[in-house]
Amino acid sequence: MPSVPYEHHEEERTSVKGNEILSFKATGRIIALEDVEAEFRIMQAQLKSELTAEVAFRVCTKSGTHLIKLVSPRVDGGHAVLRFTSPQSNHRALFLPSTNAPDIPFCKLLYRPLEILGHESCSVIAHVLEPQQHSEQVLRAFASVFGVDVLGAVRRALLGAPPVPLELGAGEFPVIFIPRPGGGDVQVTPVSPASAFMDMKQVADPYFRKAQPDAPRPAGGRWTRQTVSAKPQNISGAIGGPRLRFLATMPPGMTRGEAELFRYVHGGAFPRWRDSDVSNGILRYAERLEADAAYNNADTRAALDRAALRLILGAEEFIADTVENARQYSKLHGLSMERMTLPPEPIAVLMRSIRSSDDDRSKARKALTSPHFEHLLHKRTGGQS
Repeated sequence: MPSVPYEHHEEERTSVKGNEILSFKATGRIIALEDVEAEFRIMQAQLKSELTAEVAFRVCTKSGTHLIKLVSPRVDGGHAVLRFTSPQSNHRALFLPSTNAPDIPFCKLLYRPLEILGHESCSVIAHVLEPQQHSEQVLRAFASVFGVDVLGAVRRALLGAPPVPLELGAGEFPVIFIPRPGGGDVQVTPVSPASAFMDMKQVADPYFRKAQPDAPRPAGGRWTRQTVSAKPQNISGAIGGPRLRFLATMPPGMTRGEAELFRYVHGGAFPRWRDSDVSNGILRYAERLEADAAYNNADTRAALDRAALRLILGAEEFIADTVENARQYSKLHGLSMERMTLPPEPIAVLMRSIRSSDDDRSKARKALTSPHFEHLLHKRTGGQS
C-alpha cells in the first residue's frame, strides 16, 4: 500500500531515528511539497554538528562521477574525484561523495532522495545538478533551514570545476601509453565510473545469497570479495568497502551430442545415435538379409541373427545411457523431467542413425522393418513390442 503524506509534529524531531532521516537511500517518508522545509528541520535536528558553508563546500567538492579511491585507498583526499558526462546521455552521471567519515552524516543529508508527493525522488544534489520545475521551491526550503550561504556553497562546488587530481597511488594504477599522431606518447590511466561499481554490486549480490529451503537455487559463479580499505567509509559513505574480483569464463562450446541432450532435457527431440559403425552395421545387415533370401544355411542364418541382435542391443544401450544422462543433467540443474518426451523404440533410433544417401536409407528401412528383424526384436522384448 503506498505511503501517504504525513503531518509534522514538533515531537517527531526527537522521536525518529537518525538512520530513518539521514540516508543515501529513499526512506519511505512521502512528504508534500509544502512540508519540505519541515522535513529539512527534522534532518537538521539529527546532525551532531552544524552544516556550515565550509562543510557543504567540502562535501560537494569531493563528490563526482569517478572515485579514484576505488582503485587505491592511499589516494589523497584532495585528488580523489573526477567528473565526466557522457555525450550520449540526456542526464548527468551518478554522483557519489568521497569524504572522510565525520562528513558522512552531511553527505546523507545532501544525498538523501526526497520523496515528494507527485514528483520524482531527488536529493538536494540532484535538484542543483538537474533542476526540475519544483527544484527552486525545494532549494528555497533548504536555504531557509541551513542558510543561503550553505546553498550558495553547494551550488559553487557542484556547478564549478572540481580540483584536478595531480597525484596517484604508486604501483596501483594501470598506465597505458598511446602514441601521438605527431610523435611522442599520451599517458592514460583508466578509471571506472562509480556507477559501474554500484551496478556491479547489484549484479553480484545474487551470487552470494545462501540457499533457502523450498526456494530456487542461488545463481552460481566464480566470485570473490576483496577489501579495498580497512576504513571503507573513507572511500564513500554511499558504498560498502568490499570490492569484487570475478573470473568470467565462457563455457566450452557444446558438441553436437551435448546440444541434442540439452534440447531433449528441455522438451526437444531424442538425441540421434551418431556412430558411423552403427550406420555401416545396418547396411551390412541389409546386404546379408538380401543374400539370405537367395542362399542360406545354419551358419549364415546365425551370422544374420547376431548382426541384428548387435544392432538391437546397441540401440537399447544407447537409449538407456541417454535417459540416464538426461536424468543426471536434470538433477544437477534442478530441472523437472516432465518436459522430456518418452524415449523412442530401437528401430526409430537405428533409422535416425543413417546419414547416407536416400538409397541407403531405403535399404535400411527395408531391413529394419523386415520380418526377420521384427521377429528378433519381438523375442528380445518378450513380446512387448
